Amino acid sequence: MLNLFLTKEDGFILGPISALLGKILEWIYDFFSMMSIESVGICIIVFTIIVRMLLLPLNIKQQKFSKLSSLMNPELQAINKKYRDKRDPDSMTKMREETNAVYQKYGTSPTGGCLQLIIQMPILFALWRVMMNIPAYVPKIKEMYLGIINAITGGVSDAAGQVSALVNSGFTLEGADQAAFAGCTTLDSVVDVMKNFGADQWDALQNHFTGAANVIAENSAHLTDVNTFLGINLSSTPLIIGGIAFLIPILSVLGQWFSMQLAMKLQKGRNGEDMPGMGSMKMMNNIMPIVSGVMCLSLPAGLGIYWVAGSVIQIIQQIVMNRYFAKLDVNVLVEKNIEKQNKKRAKRGLPPQKVTNVAHMNVKNIEHNEKSSAEKRAEKVKESTEYYAKNAPKPGSLAAKANMVQMYNEKQQNKGKKK
Repeated sequence: MLNLFLTKEDGFILGPISALLGKILEWIYDFFSMMSIESVGICIIVFTIIVRMLLLPLNIKQQKFSKLSSLMNPELQAINKKYRDKRDPDSMTKMREETNAVYQKYGTSPTGGCLQLIIQMPILFALWRVMMNIPAYVPKIKEMYLGIINAITGGVSDAAGQVSALVNSGFTLEGADQAAFAGCTTLDSVVDVMKNFGADQWDALQNHFTGAANVIAENSAHLTDVNTFLGINLSSTPLIIGGIAFLIPILSVLGQWFSMQLAMKLQKGRNGEDMPGMGSMKMMNNIMPIVSGVMCLSLPAGLGIYWVAGSVIQIIQQIVMNRYFAKLDVNVLVEKNIEKQNKKRAKRGLPPQKVTNVAHMNVKNIEHNEKSSAEKRAEKVKESTEYYAKNAPKPGSLAAKANMVQMYNEKQQNKGKKK
C-alpha cells in the first residue's frame, strides 16, 4: 500500500497532472504563509475551490448533454423499438445510421456525455495522490520533517546514510507502521511514514533520540498546528481521532448525496419521466456517497475535508446550473451545437449540415404527439365510462355485471358491422 498511495506520483499520465495540482497547492500554502497563516485545512478548502472552478467547463458540457438527452431520448427509444427484434447485419447497420443521424441532428455525439467524465478521471486520480501526500508537494511542510531527520542523524550528510541511520537506529513503531518504516529506502519514504505520526509517535521519537529531543518537539508541535483544523488532526483518521472528526464522513455522505440528487434533475425527460438507465444511476447515486463515507472513516481527515468542501461547492454550482438550464431554450442549444459542428466540417472541406429546422420541427412533433396521446387516452376513458354507465343497474350487482357483458358484446358486434 505504501508504493500505491504514498510518495510523489511519477506516472506518465498522472505524474504531470499531479505535479501541476501540487504546484497550485504549494502556491496557496506560500500565499497564506506570507500572511502568517499556516493551515493545511484552509489550503485544502481554497485548493478545492480552485480545482472545482477549473473543472466547471467540463461540468457545464456534461449538463448540456443531459439537457439534450431529454430531447433526443424519445427518438432514440423509437429507433431501438423499431429494430428490437432485428439482428441481421443490414438492420443493425441501419439502426446505427439512424442513431447517428439523431445525434448529428442535435449537433452532438454518443460520446458527448462520456468524454467529459473520461477527461476528469485522471484529474481525480491525481487529486487523490496530492491529497494523500501533501508534504511531497508542499516543500515548506516537507522541510519541517527533514529538519527532524537532520537533527536525529547528526553528522550524516548524504540522504542514503541518513535513511540507513534511522532504519538501523533501533527505533520501532507498531504494526504496519513498523513494516513501512523498516522498508524505507529514501528520505521521501521516511517522510511518508512520519507524516502520519500522532502525539504518541512523536513522544516515542523524542524518548529514543534524546539528543534531538528539543528539535523534534519544536518541529512536531509546528507540524501539529499546521495539520490541525477545527480541532481535528488532518493527518490522522476519524476512526482514530473520534469525537468531532466523525462529522467528516457524515457531512461527506450528505453533501455528495444531495449534489447527486440535484444533478439528476436534468436527467429527466420532457414530461419529468425517468430516462432509460435512470434506475441504475439512482442506485449508484445512493451507493457512492455511502462508499465515500466509509472511506472517510479510514483515510486521513484531510482527504475527507477535501470531499466535504468539494460537495458544498458542487451543490452551489449545480443549483446555479439547474436554474440556468431550466431557462435555456433547447433549440438555441441545438443551433449552437450545429454551428460548432459545421465549423469543424468546414475545416475538413465538408458542406454544412442544414438540420436545425428539422430539430425545431421535432421538438414540436414530440410535444404534439405527447399531447395528442394524452388527449386520446382521456377521450377513450370518458367514452368507455359513459357507454357502460348508460342505463346501468345498481353498481356491483349481478345485473350490473351482466349488463356490462351484454353492452360489451353489442359494442364489438357494432364494430364488426362497420368494418
